[in-house]
Amino acid sequence: MSARRFVVIGAGANIFSAHRRGLSAIDGKVVGVYDVNAERARLVGEEFDCPVFSEVDSLLGVAADVAIILAPHPYHAELAIAGVRAGKHVLTEKPLSIALAEGERMVAEAEKHDRLLAVAFQHRARAEVREARRMIQEGEIGTIQRADVLATWPRRYTYFQVAPWRGTWQGEGGGVLINQGQHDLDLLGYLVGRPSKVVGWTRTRRHPIETEDTAEAMVEWPNGAMGAIHISTAEIDETQRIEITGTAGRLRLLPGRLEVWRNEVAFDEFAASPGNPFAPPTTTALPTFLGGDGGHEAIYRNLAEALAGREALIASGRDALVTLELANAIVYSSHVGRPIDLPLDAAAFSGLLASRRAFGRS
Repeated sequence: MSARRFVVIGAGANIFSAHRRGLSAIDGKVVGVYDVNAERARLVGEEFDCPVFSEVDSLLGVAADVAIILAPHPYHAELAIAGVRAGKHVLTEKPLSIALAEGERMVAEAEKHDRLLAVAFQHRARAEVREARRMIQEGEIGTIQRADVLATWPRRYTYFQVAPWRGTWQGEGGGVLINQGQHDLDLLGYLVGRPSKVVGWTRTRRHPIETEDTAEAMVEWPNGAMGAIHISTAEIDETQRIEITGTAGRLRLLPGRLEVWRNEVAFDEFAASPGNPFAPPTTTALPTFLGGDGGHEAIYRNLAEALAGREALIASGRDALVTLELANAIVYSSHVGRPIDLPLDAAAFSGLLASRRAFGRS
């Protein structure tokens, strides 16, 4: 059976240009498209010489292997579930969904029907991210003690004006945490693992929107490691910086590069050793690791291999639950004004989100 026949839901989305490159990388054949914007759908249909459908159910009836979901975030859950029930594997754009409870249903449905559920977290494929993960998993920086993320995605007001659904609870289901910051939160979980406690603050500082344009959080992991998160569309700073400190060394991850320092002596040993109480430990800087890649092409190549049974998905729906839970937990903590222990009460967050979507900022 061919594993490269695709139908596209939301073919008129701007992000489809990235998926077009991914499809090209594996010679994927688009056999049907749908979009609420009929004219955009028609143009994509002409490009791929394939039928254009006016209803999703009809599209999902096409003989295809994978349904690509590019619709706005609040529709991911219902469309993914419909896709796997129609016998399709699913690749959805990030986020997995807007609420943890919905994401859990998506994963359960995919597993029930023995379908793959992949999420476009292409930053996981960056060479420098893969190297950082290898070093952490192989214990090269020791036991993790601290992990911090800083990410800024500067946006003009016009970003929200040209697509009025952006920055609204009803249309987008959240702000920077459920949109741009998904990549940053995902890399944190991918490298360090699922946190055990979160305290967060969300604010709307610069943009005329309902949802947050800035988020700050403090995070704790089960081993006692601590860290901080700062993500914003309302300021300009480094695009993305992830710093992770372990007992044997530390690393700084930036787009396209990984900087690493090794401790001459592991810190737990250093702390217990005699000597000058004010002398710092000796560290050595390793050569900078230059990376790259991380585009949608990598997601599609991996998906093709996963469909053939040769690789695990680089970012599965189950993996994406960690990212979604963290985003939801920060929002929920800010709302209730206290730290949140994980696992998150998914039903409680769904109730908060429902009220926000019904009444906007109030």
